[in-house]
Amino acid sequence: MAVIDISPYSGDHCESTALLNMLRNHDIELSEPLIFGLGQGLSFLYWHSKQMPNPFLAGRVKPDHLMRNVADALSLQLGVQETSSPAKAEATLIKALDEGQVVGLKLDRYHLDYARENHHFAAHYVACIGYEDDRFVVVETRSLGVQSTSRESMARARSAKGPMSSRNLSVRVDPGGYDESVLAKACQTSILATAQEFLSPPITNMGFKGIAKAGSLMRGWHDRLDRPVEAMGIVGTSMEEGGTGGGLFRTLWAQFLEEAHELTGIEAYDALAVEYRRIAKRWTDVANLLRDADDAGARRALDEAASIVDALAADERAAMTRLEEASR
Repeated sequence: MAVIDISPYSGDHCESTALLNMLRNHDIELSEPLIFGLGQGLSFLYWHSKQMPNPFLAGRVKPDHLMRNVADALSLQLGVQETSSPAKAEATLIKALDEGQVVGLKLDRYHLDYARENHHFAAHYVACIGYEDDRFVVVETRSLGVQSTSRESMARARSAKGPMSSRNLSVRVDPGGYDESVLAKACQTSILATAQEFLSPPITNMGFKGIAKAGSLMRGWHDRLDRPVEAMGIVGTSMEEGGTGGGLFRTLWAQFLEEAHELTGIEAYDALAVEYRRIAKRWTDVANLLRDADDAGARRALDEAASIVDALAADERAAMTRLEEASR
């Protein structure tokens, strides 16, 4: 078959990019920031288990949840399928593509022909838009755009194991219940839910408490990590370039708040969009301090970065409190 006739969109974040292309296939045009916000995408998690060589700072909701939250907000139906059989997974994908459906696929990009990564991450999303001969065509995020990969590499990527992995997971969208008139209310509801989760996290590694914890622990990285400078570079690069849109997803959130202001007329959203652009810049400052550090300046960089993170815990708590109050 030929590639499905849509205008492919390559965005900042993989899950929102995949969903945007699925919606575009049904003539629903929403921006990536709007999808990110309706998906209650903003969050924070600090994680460093004994099995992990480096700490992990996440600025978004758990994988898979963003699509589910958007579907709930907009009355979309998600067709989610998993199977332990690569052959069945491929047959199901080809059938959907033959029916003209753009399909979201969760996989480990490391295995795909065009991959540049030297690490595994089994919770990456792409939008599959067709197949040609013995290759599948997918839409990636902005740095990669439209790519093709072999059947064999696709099978390996989809069945990869690891943290946050799934069994050949695929997603399709049925937009039957979508009504554009609900967008304003959906923005308000999603902002309220995001703020409440951020302000009352289930564990101290998440939300504003997680940011405070990250600032506290960051100062000790130099003594606790085996290769602190290397680890700092990995963490900083992930924060800024790992599909975050810059500023640990805070830039995407600021853009969403601007759209939410236009849709709802709630003035606080516009003011807090400005605040989150400032917060995003400070997260970028942290990322740059981490990835630009050398052996001689690592301790100083960690101290400076941790001080910024300490302040960000308070700043984000205050901003989310204002968003919660404005959204009730």
